[in-house]
Amino acid sequence: MANRIIDRIVFLDVMRIFAFISVLIAHKMYDSLAFASTNEALHVTVRYFAQAILPLCYGGGAGVVVFFLTSGYIITHVLQSESTLEFLLKRFFRIYPLFIVAVLMEGLFDHYLRGVAFPPFSVWVPRLLLIGDFFGTPLALGGVEWTLRLEIAFYIVMAIFKALGLFRRQNYLPIVFIALVAAIVLLPPFPSAANLPLAYQTIYSTFLFMGACVYLWETGSAKKNLCIGAFCVLFGCFLFMVAKYQPNWKEFNYGLYAVMIFLLGWSLRLRIEDGPLIRVISNMTFAVYLFHNWLWGYISSLVDYLGLVFIPAKAQILVVLFLVCFAMHKSVERYGLRAGKIFLSKYRDSSLRTAFSKTSEPLNESRLN
Repeated sequence: MANRIIDRIVFLDVMRIFAFISVLIAHKMYDSLAFASTNEALHVTVRYFAQAILPLCYGGGAGVVVFFLTSGYIITHVLQSESTLEFLLKRFFRIYPLFIVAVLMEGLFDHYLRGVAFPPFSVWVPRLLLIGDFFGTPLALGGVEWTLRLEIAFYIVMAIFKALGLFRRQNYLPIVFIALVAAIVLLPPFPSAANLPLAYQTIYSTFLFMGACVYLWETGSAKKNLCIGAFCVLFGCFLFMVAKYQPNWKEFNYGLYAVMIFLLGWSLRLRIEDGPLIRVISNMTFAVYLFHNWLWGYISSLVDYLGLVFIPAKAQILVVLFLVCFAMHKSVERYGLRAGKIFLSKYRDSSLRTAFSKTSEPLNESRLN
């Protein structure tokens, strides 16, 4: 098996950038894009370009799918070298600090600027822990929180696989993925609470395992034909479950477009060159994803108040949004990652001391004898 993946980081950075840009356009600029696609005052090339990218942005579906494929790929990679506990600790400090700050900020903004009552304690706790699907807790952050709930579930499942020793027998992982998704298909849809999108965990979990199959194929950890077969079966399960639980979405090809984009980016991974701009934008993707949907309205009110009519309002909003997200990345997210490294370093030192004491005790006893 290959020890590493060349240019992996750049490939994943590009996928993250596509994911958050398409979601941002879908949530905040889709109407403008749709108008441009039919505006005969614009050059036909501009209209054609707008028409071409409309399907990739509708509802943010393609971006979300690329995000899940990318996550499945990278999580399978990091579990090659990280222990179960180390993996969970790193994921905790990568996700939760910035997420918690974003949720608290949204609650404070809504309360003090819009007069919205604070949610009860029974909502805050499962929401902040990202376990709200089990309690029917309404989504936060303008609705984008659901993807993180699914991510956390995937982390736990993959950590269990690691703890069970399945990563020592990775050739069987595609079969395990198929069996698990088959069980998901047969089980009742989840979540099913009235105030949550029906079955989004059931439907979209397939893409996380599809991303894992791509990694296993690339590194030779599992047989090529088995990985391809599992990839196709999992995608077929997605098509089946969308038609069953979200029939309105079965008329859109965003899932197929997203898979094609991810596979194209993956196939070109050795040709993609790194650069500071790619790194800066990629580093902000998590913050942009957490803040864009709920903070947009507040920034829009600020822009209206300033009244800089000679600059397009949406351009002003984007600049402010990116500045806020850059600051959040440089402060909260970076310090969260640093805290995780410190905590993990202390954990490793403690583990080494424990292991050393256990190995030295018999030796000391033999010397005394």
